[in-house]
Amino acid sequence: MGIMATTTEEALPPLAPQQLLSLLYLASPSLPIGAFAYSGGLESAIELGWVNDEACLIDWCQGVMGEALGQLDVPVLLRLHRAWQDGDQSAISHWNAFVRANRETRELLFEDEQLGSAMCRLLKGLERLPEWLPERPGFLTLYAATCVNFGIDARQAALTWLWSYLENQVAVACKTIPLGQSKAQQVLMALMPHLEQVLARAERLGDDELGATLPGLAQASAWHETQYSRLFRS
Repeated sequence: MGIMATTTEEALPPLAPQQLLSLLYLASPSLPIGAFAYSGGLESAIELGWVNDEACLIDWCQGVMGEALGQLDVPVLLRLHRAWQDGDQSAISHWNAFVRANRETRELLFEDEQLGSAMCRLLKGLERLPEWLPERPGFLTLYAATCVNFGIDARQAALTWLWSYLENQVAVACKTIPLGQSKAQQVLMALMPHLEQVLARAERLGDDELGATLPGLAQASAWHETQYSRLFRS
């Protein structure tokens, strides 16, 4: 069975003003965790010639969101959100370790670890760091905890996670293809409806169905480790 009986075909719960502001805060590129320094393999894909224009970028983002984030990050985020709500430390530790085990390259794991460490420092400074954390908490685990702390619904949190990923990828493309600003906005608008589809699919997945299935992404990430000239850390 999937994590939830509800789907995004139902109306998302209304957001109180403070919840909306909290979502905008977490989605902001200016959140001081250094996410702008990582491309998640896209810089390598651009170097290899796999992504070189608007259409290729749409295909890349749609594929990664559908077959990687939608199969791993988003369904695990939903489970982590519930576990933090329930105070289920065993489940939190399990899913945190599960995500670590599914990061297919050194750089992808490093990205998750470094963003998690930065999020820890930020939450500590804001006096919102949970009293308990699993061993080596990753960014996804801390993001879920923060959303619960802010009173943000799990599906709203997942859509925000997807939007942050998409916005980051477009920013990477603008710097490295390079992609013009108008084209960048067209990519965002074209993929916006796809986010809800990714979430709806993720909600239906059972525990034994989770896992990313993009060997090309893993290859691009692995090759990035030895790429001669690069702007990003992954």
